[in-house]
Amino acid sequence: MLAVSNPWDDDFAPSAAALNTLRWAHSNGAATLGEAYDMLEQLEFSNDVPEVLGHDETVENVREELEFGLDTAGPDTPLTTLL
Repeated sequence: MLAVSNPWDDDFAPSAAALNTLRWAHSNGAATLGEAYDMLEQLEFSNDVPEVLGHDETVENVREELEFGLDTAGPDTPLTTLL
């Protein structure tokens, strides 16, 4: 059986930092892209930033990327389809 591609695959391909953020949000209870985006402030003030983003990325860069994802894929996109 062939996998069905998502319509945003060519437009929204999360970076490694964004994927790590989505995994972090998922492990903290987020189920959708919109919920993960809403948790960015929580991440920003947590001690998890270096572990989630590494030392070369910022929460602001991930926020911009996820905003693009919200516009492209929509806030109700299940995180499981992105991870």
